Amino acid sequence: MLLAYVLGSVVAGLGMQFAIGGVIELLYYRRGRAGAEAWKCQPARWPSAANRRREILLGAANMTVASMASGAFAWGVATGALRTTIYFDRGSGIAASVGLTLAYFLVTDLGLYAAHRFLHRPLLFRHIHRWHHKFTSPTPFTAAAMHPVEFALYQSIMAAPLFVLPIPLVGLVGVLLYQNYVALIDHSGVRFHSWFPWQPPTQFHDDHHVHFHVNYGQNLGLWDRLCGTWRRHGRRYGKEVFGGRGEAIGGARDEGLVDYSRAPRIGEEVRSATERQEASP
Repeated sequence: MLLAYVLGSVVAGLGMQFAIGGVIELLYYRRGRAGAEAWKCQPARWPSAANRRREILLGAANMTVASMASGAFAWGVATGALRTTIYFDRGSGIAASVGLTLAYFLVTDLGLYAAHRFLHRPLLFRHIHRWHHKFTSPTPFTAAAMHPVEFALYQSIMAAPLFVLPIPLVGLVGVLLYQNYVALIDHSGVRFHSWFPWQPPTQFHDDHHVHFHVNYGQNLGLWDRLCGTWRRHGRRYGKEVFGGRGEAIGGARDEGLVDYSRAPRIGEEVRSATERQEASP
């Protein structure tokens, strides 16, 4: 029975990673490569073949080990070998279940933001988090391509509240699916806009890979806004500019936060160029 849980978890984890990544790879990186200016966050920058192989292998290895651990965890919960606060019935009511699910989402997202920002401390960045930042032009397969210690840290943040914070099983599954989906889309390199007002578009996290120490949020832009680490106009960011607030550029005017919501949507650049060409004499 344990083996079934572990294998099922591995198939689900790798299946989601390669299904979403494969679709984006086919539609954009293969069929749409010639028109990259219309959809790519960084049209002039492409990952090398070596980096592509490295991110796929490293990401798959991390996902396999993490899925095995998740499968064993699920088995422990199902059999009662682990005592968690996950519950299966609706005795607490729908409103309470929704509230607890939201609380779990907020607590874990804040934890992910804090851990991510902590990993950007100079020593930890150079020895651990830099593994992930070698991929300066991310693709969906970059999402899980990181140092195993970092991956384990994020998994621990997701698991820890399950021993103290009551949460319905359906809410837990929903949050985990949503967070994994966002991680894959955020690293896609494709200029996607979010369906949800609380989630920044993909350009937000893509800029994190371009400018390094800024835009740390995983699923929400809230923590970057509150903590002053949202990228700003008129400030310089880079590999050696730690902290998340950037450096003031001499003589440059600080014009406030970068407004990612005003970035052009996929295809708008192509349509605008076509309209200008048709309107010209």
